[in-house]
Amino acid sequence: MVDRYPLIVAANRDEHFDRPTAAPGLWSTEPKILAGKDLLAGGTWLGVNKHGLLVGILNRRSSGGPDPLNQTRSRGLLCLDLLSLKSAADAHAFVDRHQEPYQPFTVVFVDPSEAWIAYNVGRQIKTHKLNQGLHVYSNAAEFAVRTEKVDRAHVQFARVQEEARSNCSDKSLWVRSLRKVLGDHTLGNGSNDARDAICVHGDLAGTVSSTIIFLDQPEQRFYSFNCPGPPCRTSFTEALVLHIG
Repeated sequence: MVDRYPLIVAANRDEHFDRPTAAPGLWSTEPKILAGKDLLAGGTWLGVNKHGLLVGILNRRSSGGPDPLNQTRSRGLLCLDLLSLKSAADAHAFVDRHQEPYQPFTVVFVDPSEAWIAYNVGRQIKTHKLNQGLHVYSNAAEFAVRTEKVDRAHVQFARVQEEARSNCSDKSLWVRSLRKVLGDHTLGNGSNDARDAICVHGDLAGTVSSTIIFLDQPEQRFYSFNCPGPPCRTSFTEALVLHIG
């Protein structure tokens, strides 16, 4: 919805505090990717590659008892599989034929031509093509369920977009405004569940980092800004850059 930046992603990573993680960086892979790394299973939760493909995965809460972990593959490895591909169309074809068991997830894969979202029900992975516009997803058990949290985040992100319209090429302005949304602690609806905030602070798990990514169309580059902690009290670092083409 912004001519210069056909793709902007702002995402919090909520995870157990004791899960070892490497900050986003360039991987010595082919194709070259820019992503964070889960040091426990070896995958990632969000990344881009030199072909212009972005992939991000959300761990959805389980609505029932989770499958035994030794019977399911790490969801971050699926994200990494998709980042090895050349396009969103290739990623769509991959998940269409993929049969590995996973805990519940929602995954987005986007390139300059098209955007898709996919989610699993048992071993089946269902896909939907995304239209141009603002999309907000959470880790709720049901895919794309309308919740007060999602609605509240949608309103705030839409406001950022409207405020940035007058100077939409200024990435620093976007980052400052998006950080406020990512660091929001509002619960809403009389809730006392910390997970209902956008920025989550729990005893064992919570928002451990944030990432803001721009696809700069004129420059043919991804710019990735990382916040190595909860965005309510941690600043974003200087951008890492990945050339595409």
